[in-house]
Amino acid sequence: MTIRATWAFNGQTKTILGNWHRLWCLLFGPFYYLFKGMFLWAILSLITANGLWIGLPLFNRAIVLRHYHRKGWVQE
Repeated sequence: MTIRATWAFNGQTKTILGNWHRLWCLLFGPFYYLFKGMFLWAILSLITANGLWIGLPLFNRAIVLRHYHRKGWVQE
C-alpha cells in the first residue's frame, strides 16, 4: 500500500512510503533514512547497527509518517 501526502504550504504531493519500505529499510539501514531526510534516525540507526537494524524496519511506517506529519505534510 503506497502512502501519499500533500504539503499544506504549497500543495505539493509526494509518495512517502512505497510498497517495499520495510525491505528498503532493512537492506540499506541508515542510508534509507538519509535518503528520506531523517538525519537523527539515520544517526540512531548507524550507532545501534546491531540492535536496531532488525527492529527499525518493523516500526518504519510509524517513524516515517510521524516525521512527515511534524514537517507539515498531510496524509491523503
